[in-house]
Amino acid sequence: MNSTLNNSSICSLQLRVYTSDYLFFKLLSGTYLRLFIGPGILLNTLCLFILSRSKLLNKSTTVIFLRFLAIFDILAITFKYIRAELNYQSINKKKDIFLITPAFCKILYVCMNACMSITMWAIVLMSLDRAVAVSYPLKVGTWITRKRAFYICCFTSFILLLANLNFITLSNVQRAYNNQGYCGLMEDSLIIDILTASILPITLITAINIVIVVILYRVSHTSFNWHKNEHKIDSQHSSRHSIKKGSLSGRYHSQSSQNSSVGTDTSQAIKQRTSAQVTRMLFAVTLSLIILNIPNTIIFLHTRIKNPRNLLHGRPCIDVSDNDIKSYKINFYSSVIQDILSDLPHIINFFLYCLSGRKFRNIFLNEVHRCFIQSHLIKQKTQIPLTQNGSLTNPELSNRIGSNSNQRQILFRSISLPSQKKTSVVFNTLTNKLTFNGEKS
Repeated sequence: MNSTLNNSSICSLQLRVYTSDYLFFKLLSGTYLRLFIGPGILLNTLCLFILSRSKLLNKSTTVIFLRFLAIFDILAITFKYIRAELNYQSINKKKDIFLITPAFCKILYVCMNACMSITMWAIVLMSLDRAVAVSYPLKVGTWITRKRAFYICCFTSFILLLANLNFITLSNVQRAYNNQGYCGLMEDSLIIDILTASILPITLITAINIVIVVILYRVSHTSFNWHKNEHKIDSQHSSRHSIKKGSLSGRYHSQSSQNSSVGTDTSQAIKQRTSAQVTRMLFAVTLSLIILNIPNTIIFLHTRIKNPRNLLHGRPCIDVSDNDIKSYKINFYSSVIQDILSDLPHIINFFLYCLSGRKFRNIFLNEVHRCFIQSHLIKQKTQIPLTQNGSLTNPELSNRIGSNSNQRQILFRSISLPSQKKTSVVFNTLTNKLTFNGEKS
């Protein structure tokens, strides 16, 4: 041992451990959720409101999973805040909390862990939905509908709730160092945590998103080569078509077919842009989840191999070295930081959606602008009135527009009159020839 106290009567383990930095992290571990609960509920409520707009809801089934994620993010952060606040008031403030009973603690732990598990598996379901969408874009509309996506979310939530019922036997009212009661676990459940909330869902999310990236990479290169060859074929076909068909009816038919193809391409382009934005939103959520949960996984495995509580628990002060206290503090600081990082995904999804989804950002800005106008914080800009045809009715511009339209009509008549004369001459000569031939016969 580096340093031991020979006189056990003056050795105090609490004085050796409870330094200023340790007290700061101890206070932070019990109160950081006070900073998270307000933004967590507000931002996820905004996500629900924006994702319920028809511009996003009717475009992709992934929005259904995003809405479920927002709902259970609110519930997860709320249940975690309730547990942390009750324990803080009981242990640190030494208050007798009537809610801290075995039944309440068991219900709280089941609901809290079930909500955290559902948030993880909602991202797994989103990743699977995107993987099917990019792999089978023509069949995904019939395979995965909004109703089926909703039923899948409900079924997954029910299964995870049943899986977390094991916390009924694991949780109970525990006693702290000052004999105050708090809601805690009598023992940890390694298998349930791995399968529902940590290693398995994160592994699936990582693997599925790697598959999505590979498929998108291949499709982008294939579509680029296909569009290049298609452009060559279309240019050759259009040149031949223009040589063979030069009549007015042929031109009108080609123009109408081009207009219909342009309309189809526009609708497909809108769907592709929406799908691309949803895919970017998914990548942002999964990437942040993986990054923020890496410390959680490392510390989780480390505590399973070497429990830091055994360094101080049940040992006399004289037998505890300074290195043991230092190791205990480092593990405690790491666990507090890990808890904060693991709770950040419940809050930051709104900012990730705004950064990665242009349509999500535009809907949010439009709604904020409309709220400011309704509350008379800003004035609405005057718009130029339009007629039913979509033409301007501004009196200052009416004369110019009228003169331009008259000029167009005069120009059109001057162009169309010679063509009409030529057509009438050809038609008259043709009828004269037919009449002459009839008389001759």
